[in-house]
Amino acid sequence: MHENRAQEPIAIIGIGTRLPDVTHHTGLWRNLLDGVESVRRFDRAQLLAAGIPADLVDHPQYVPAGTVLDDADQFDAGFFGFTTYEAKITDPQHRILLQTAWEALEDAGVVATSTAGRIGVYASTTLSTYLLNNIQRNSRYRVEDLNYPVLIGNDKDFLATRVAFKLGLRGAAATVQSACSSSMVAIHQAATSLRTGDNDIALAGGVSIVNPQTSGYLYQEGGIGARYGHCRPFDRDASGTVSGNGCGVVVLKRLADAIADNDHVYAVLAGTAINNDGSNKVGFTAPSVTGQAAVIGQALSNAGVAAATVGYVETHGTGTALGDPIEFRALSRAHGDAEGGGPESCLLGSIKANVGHLDAAAGVVGLIKTALVLHHQVVPPQINFTEANPHVPLAESNYVINVKPHVPDSPIEAAGVSSFGLGGTNTHAVLVRHHRPASARPEPTRPHRITISARTTESLSRNAARLATALRTEAHRIDDVAWTLHAGRKKFPEALTFDAESAAQAATILEQFARTGSAPVSSVAPEPVAAHKVSLPTYAFDTESYWIEPQAPVGDAADSAVAQATAENSRAEDPTVIAEFVLDTVRDLLEDDAIELDSDFYDAGGESIAMVDLVTTARDHFDVQLDFDGFEGLRTVADIATHIADVIGGTARRATTVRIVAGEGAPLFLVPPAGGTNFCYSRLAGHLDNTGPITAFTAPAHGESASIRELARRNVAELVTIQPSGPYRLGGYSFGGNVALEMALQLQAVGETVTELYLFDSHAPLAYLGDELTEAEFLTALPQMISAAVPGLTLATDRTADTLAELPTLLASRPDWLNISDEDIVGFAQTWRQNHNALKGYYPDSRFHGRCVIFDAAEEHPENELASLRIRLVPKDAWLAHLDGEVDIISVPGNHYTMFTDADLVPALAAAFTAAVAAGAVGDTEVVA
Repeated sequence: MHENRAQEPIAIIGIGTRLPDVTHHTGLWRNLLDGVESVRRFDRAQLLAAGIPADLVDHPQYVPAGTVLDDADQFDAGFFGFTTYEAKITDPQHRILLQTAWEALEDAGVVATSTAGRIGVYASTTLSTYLLNNIQRNSRYRVEDLNYPVLIGNDKDFLATRVAFKLGLRGAAATVQSACSSSMVAIHQAATSLRTGDNDIALAGGVSIVNPQTSGYLYQEGGIGARYGHCRPFDRDASGTVSGNGCGVVVLKRLADAIADNDHVYAVLAGTAINNDGSNKVGFTAPSVTGQAAVIGQALSNAGVAAATVGYVETHGTGTALGDPIEFRALSRAHGDAEGGGPESCLLGSIKANVGHLDAAAGVVGLIKTALVLHHQVVPPQINFTEANPHVPLAESNYVINVKPHVPDSPIEAAGVSSFGLGGTNTHAVLVRHHRPASARPEPTRPHRITISARTTESLSRNAARLATALRTEAHRIDDVAWTLHAGRKKFPEALTFDAESAAQAATILEQFARTGSAPVSSVAPEPVAAHKVSLPTYAFDTESYWIEPQAPVGDAADSAVAQATAENSRAEDPTVIAEFVLDTVRDLLEDDAIELDSDFYDAGGESIAMVDLVTTARDHFDVQLDFDGFEGLRTVADIATHIADVIGGTARRATTVRIVAGEGAPLFLVPPAGGTNFCYSRLAGHLDNTGPITAFTAPAHGESASIRELARRNVAELVTIQPSGPYRLGGYSFGGNVALEMALQLQAVGETVTELYLFDSHAPLAYLGDELTEAEFLTALPQMISAAVPGLTLATDRTADTLAELPTLLASRPDWLNISDEDIVGFAQTWRQNHNALKGYYPDSRFHGRCVIFDAAEEHPENELASLRIRLVPKDAWLAHLDGEVDIISVPGNHYTMFTDADLVPALAAAFTAAVAAGAVGDTEVVA
């Protein structure tokens, strides 16, 4: 035991997160390294649909920006023993904290019900806006008096104790509230409880989800809300912060106990401190240099850590004009006054720029980031920073803000985390790097018993797939994996047990089980023995939507607007009338009355969702069918209005290309996949950097069947009107890669040079040999394909159809954002089938002589889908039969679909693509997510 228990170091052994764009700390780390900003900008229609009053939305100072925690309505009620009613009346904050706490314990390899020691929980939350805005605005669930079921599900008092009850935790359980510093105060109290012996393990964290999430705020000069919807900590243009939604939980344990138990330690909490400003400041909500400096100095003293060794500080960093300079002065003073002086060089950061200000959960999320910095020994780039605030003298200090990922020359031994609450409660934590004691462990040689389990067969299959992916992408010893699963996971009725000699062999068996539901389950290996616990994927919950929708007030402004639009519905063919309507609609959508007809829609703040709203509004108003792909490539408001007028007048010309990324230089030309849409490239474009301009071809009109060679000739004819001569750069996803290859061959045949060919998980022509598919055969393969390619669009499995024209009758669900007609869906499927059949008769007649980069999805294409499509899966090196130049095969995370559809995976694909374009890969390269 530590000689001075008051200073006993505390290990961080488990992490659970639910944040915008990510559901696990591995995704958070990837997003931080990639500089992802999760703040979204909402259009007028979205805000009105969310119940934001029209007069507020239209206010000139209203900033329509915020973050969204996807699937906040989802919950596994059965897993935690909730009835449907109980789940519905429980604030999503309470539900998500409960699930995240379970995930954090699993990440730590702790089974609460079989742990001898006491496990405590300290948690924080924001006011229940779900109670105010959802329950109390629904006539069925509204209560006149706040009865106990509603109170227990929504009041802060029951947050921590509900977690303790549901997870069977017998240590201290307390809800902690001090505004923005709440979750860091909870961590401080949890660490203290471990040092005093009140708990042996402690959960600590916070959650903040404000309903509706789709909402902005009124900007006030000098207030906390950012003027333009971006948090810019310590930057000259900083004007405030943006509200965030999310949850974070850490599992803490005395370091000596963690080492004895061979736990996975991310970092060590060496010391924490807490104080309050008192009245020595200009106002209740104002920060104080004196109070902040004192708490930082006290935390360093409690930790027994010299300020000179601190190499990184995760600041409170709200990006406010008043707060940032005060925080910088306080940090400088605390480090400068410390014994031995401050660090020679110390990096500063703030995660609020990435995910927004998470209120009661802000501190724990900052702590998680800092623990990962020490664990990985990389400091992620600070986004939204270009030049220091003139009141933050960075240049004259030893502090640095890095805008690119920074790998230190020597290890960062210590780091700080600040969290300051509105009202004056300040906290600071000092973390140190964990050095696992050296041990000579022989490599495992015998088979080890691997067991995973779940409540349902569906969850077991997803658990298997998750674990397989982790074993493919992370370096784990098989004995550590076996021990972690044996000692660190609760046993459920549905189970899979097998023997494996290596992580790779285990991954293969798990992948087979996830695909087919069967695997070798006999086990002769002995029961796992104590090894090191490692971080493995956590339980895959069977979630459903438990949500109470607020009822809109009678005479709501949005309803009135819809009624007025319906009453004025007309098919006016006057181009002037159409232009005026489009201009007014764009101004409303983008909330900018300065927009004119010659304004660029996208430069003015428009994006794909706003374009969908614009097209849908025009379609309803003029009662005319408008295809979305007809608007690809149109940028000015006048061009958009002209196209609508041409459609109404019957003179519209179908666009053959669309600009994906603007820029100077020779463009890269991309061919769409079999479905004929370019959504995949639009998703990719948001994460690209310095790849040059990118132009995509559009597919022929629905029903216009063509061979691969005919499609290539069509595209080449269009290509030379844009770029009359080479050298050319081409590429395509899946089917599009085959067309791009044929384009390259046709260009080579006439003496042109194609220097680069990029293939995004395209199967080599050898894979498609066989007969064409009938409509009925294609329909059997469609449900899995369409749900994988278009997230949220699913087909019913209990109904059948004979033709693609009947496809809309099979739709079980379609996502809210997919605002397209039944005709569009049928056309999409018809195009997919005709293009798939075109591949059946194609085989290149020559070889490509340029450089070819192939992005190979790490997860195999589902075998049952391949069989129904009569595709023979061949390795990517089968392309070598058609290539006669430099070939780079780059592995990227995900499968054939998720590499483009999964928000956590697209940045990895974009990073690989950017690197390949910039410098080129050398040999076979693997990109690890």
